[in-house]
Amino acid sequence: MSVTFALSDAHVGVVTLNRAAKLNAMNHDVFTGLHDAAAAARNAIDEGRCRAVLVIGDGRAFSAGLDVSLFAAQAAGEAPTDDWIAWLQQAFTHYEDLPVPTIAAVRGPAIGAGCQLAIACHLRIGATDASLGLLEARWGLVPDLGGTWRLPRVIGLSRATDLAMSGRTIDAPTASQWGLLDAIAPEGHDFSTWAHEYAARLAAGPTVALGAVPALLRNSYRQDREAALAAERDAQQRCLKSEDFREAAAAGMEGRPPSFCGR
Repeated sequence: MSVTFALSDAHVGVVTLNRAAKLNAMNHDVFTGLHDAAAAARNAIDEGRCRAVLVIGDGRAFSAGLDVSLFAAQAAGEAPTDDWIAWLQQAFTHYEDLPVPTIAAVRGPAIGAGCQLAIACHLRIGATDASLGLLEARWGLVPDLGGTWRLPRVIGLSRATDLAMSGRTIDAPTASQWGLLDAIAPEGHDFSTWAHEYAARLAAGPTVALGAVPALLRNSYRQDREAALAAERDAQQRCLKSEDFREAAAAGMEGRPPSFCGR
């Protein structure tokens, strides 16, 4: 399968791109797999079995972007339909909308569509050899899988404009400095193991609260202050009713670390 979903003992749902021989370039099967894996993650979340989602590429790349096979019809003069592009976009948006932390684990290149998938996740962590960029300009295209909306919100308008227009890539230290990577694996660590441990720490947290944060922050860009404050109140009411809050309150009074259950 081009994309798989598996649950770990730490309640981490692992979405793996499995085209290592093609640097996990995204063809139609990969997009279908991303849709299916997101649905599987959503079901596991609803059942209380998944409390964080890790998206990672098999082999030495996160993803080298779109597979050229997707351009065959366009090369023959057929324009893509709006519905088709929307279907591609939604494959990434699923991961932004999941109500648990989603983490892109970037090893090697995450370019073009690979970079756009990474920024659709709530957090991005990288190996020391990670490289990120938008190459669409080299093909006479614009980033159309959410990149023009998400990237300026992550790294600012000027830097997003630079990447989108230049078609260049940046290395892991630069991505970290810009805020495109939230953490880089220490030298000498197995990246997959380290990435899973990173996700497991989030999965062990108060899921109701952590899952609410990305949407609150994202929606704040299009809300006025009063609407944002109302959204905070609504989210906080849900947190106050959660088992995790009751556990945190009890642990605080008893002087012990809380043990969260994700509900």
